[in-house]
Amino acid sequence: MNTVPVLAAAVSVGGAVVTAVLGTVFERRRTRAQRRARLRHLASRYNVPLLQAAHTLRVRLGNTVAGQIKEFREGSERFQDYARYETLYRLARYLCIVQIMWREVDFLDLGRRKHNRELIKRLTAVGTTLSDRGLGTFLILGGEQRAIGDLMIDPDSPADGPPQCVSFPVFRDRMRDDTRFAAWFKPLLDDIDTLLATEQVPPRLDRTAAALDDLTDFLDKRKIGLPWADAA
Repeated sequence: MNTVPVLAAAVSVGGAVVTAVLGTVFERRRTRAQRRARLRHLASRYNVPLLQAAHTLRVRLGNTVAGQIKEFREGSERFQDYARYETLYRLARYLCIVQIMWREVDFLDLGRRKHNRELIKRLTAVGTTLSDRGLGTFLILGGEQRAIGDLMIDPDSPADGPPQCVSFPVFRDRMRDDTRFAAWFKPLLDDIDTLLATEQVPPRLDRTAAALDDLTDFLDKRKIGLPWADAA
């Protein structure tokens, strides 16, 4: 029996098998690399707006000491309007970005399971504090948080990018002109008016501030991602 053709055939088959196996391995690696790149892109696309929104809301909650409340209350009409609506906007914008993340990211899968669990834990802590019925005013139930987040999404967001929150000028216009939109925010606006009138800070605000501190510390462990001034 001539073994040469047999060996040649075996080598050919073996080479084809090796090629197929290597092709499968390389394809899996390529797929994993693409997924990691996509998740890194998602993380960078959402983490920065979330960090900014959480930080600016936290700064405003830190300005609820009596002296600063008095300054807002006894200041000009411009100061009073700013205290009411811009405070409300910061809170609504935070809820909007959180809602966008829940809608756009696959179960907040940002590529690292431990990171995902910790992020969800901190987002939930803020939401739970806002919805706790035992913490007085500024109550926002879970469904209300999601509804406000949806209402704050800009319907004119670019088609080639993530959804955006409406700007502050658009928010003010809708609060004035859209009664259905404004109705969702009226209880919170009433709570802000009560806070400005009485200077009594409900425990919810302090606990929300603490939860936001935990969230921003997690998102920016090196303290390099907040180039914004702590504007009041």
